[in-house]
Amino acid sequence: MKAIIVGGSVGGLMAALLLRKIGWDVTVYERAVGDLAGRGAGLGVSQELLDVMARAGAPFERSAGIAQAAHVWMARDGSIAYEHRRNLMASAWARVYQPLRAALPAASYRHAMVLERVDGTTAVFADGSRDTADLIVGADGVYSTVRRQFLPDVQPRLANYVAWRGIIEEKEVPPETLEAVSGRIVFCFPPKEMLLSMRVPGGVYFIWYRGVADLKELFTDASGKDHGMSIPPPLIRTEFVAEMKMHALDVLPAPIAAVVQKAPQPLLQAISDMESPRLTFGRVALLGDAAFVVRPHVAGGAGKAAMDARCLADVLQSERSIEAALAAYEQKQLDFGARIVRHSRYLGADLEGRPTQRDPRRIIDNYGAPNILHDVDLSRLG
Repeated sequence: MKAIIVGGSVGGLMAALLLRKIGWDVTVYERAVGDLAGRGAGLGVSQELLDVMARAGAPFERSAGIAQAAHVWMARDGSIAYEHRRNLMASAWARVYQPLRAALPAASYRHAMVLERVDGTTAVFADGSRDTADLIVGADGVYSTVRRQFLPDVQPRLANYVAWRGIIEEKEVPPETLEAVSGRIVFCFPPKEMLLSMRVPGGVYFIWYRGVADLKELFTDASGKDHGMSIPPPLIRTEFVAEMKMHALDVLPAPIAAVVQKAPQPLLQAISDMESPRLTFGRVALLGDAAFVVRPHVAGGAGKAAMDARCLADVLQSERSIEAALAAYEQKQLDFGARIVRHSRYLGADLEGRPTQRDPRRIIDNYGAPNILHDVDLSRLG
């Protein structure tokens, strides 16, 4: 049996590797040119992600993650207002992507291939080439071409806030900052905002959720071009970066403000979520962010993609036909996707101005998706 995977990021690679393990011939088509390792920032690691990577033949190395024993709320004066014990692990997106990419044979991965449309089980690309398979998997992300063809009215729904992200190298981190974030994820709660900071391999990472009055202006570069919901970091206008860094001095404890201050090139992301009412269309299936978009509060986008890939491989191996397998996949992952999106909205409700009484303790206790994606069992890592 042959499968075409549209999208060569983490979800697509996991699906490709798991399908190969059960005997499928798989080709991955990625629209970007070259290696994707330079993309992404910090990433939360769940036990489900680790299990799928191991099953795919691309095990996560213990050195690629930083164990975090607690969530803590750090007040403006630097004191700890609340602590919640967890068994967590933080990593960087590239540390997950790279072993997956290395495990897939080069002959099975084609980059610079822009999908134009799907005709039945034939993928038609912008350069005029075509490929036909028994199954097509749309793992092509938030703005999925595959989803747009079959569900043109299903688009990411914007929340009323954005996330600034940044990483500074460990050699640039002040000693008091390293002490503040060692062994724990630090939460800060300025009015109507929320920031998390943590150690990741080689440095310290932050993600800062902030409300925005004019999303279009924030994502318009100095030349006047509107980039919609995603702007290349070098094109973010310098005045917005400067305002963000100055604001850090006013509202964040000094050890955490230093992380924001020193971040060389922050990333900017409009926060959105999305639910697909269907996941399969004949012999075409959606997976990962192409199917459901969860807000970063669940710290589990990669974990969710891993569970989608695992479910797809399992049903294709156990069911009597591809059609029966895809029906089972849709039934299982529709419910799972809806639950994790709902949880991410719950964690971000007060940030988008929905009526709710802010309770940092509630947010800290439920951050991530502890009832859906499980904490890491460190004893299982080599």
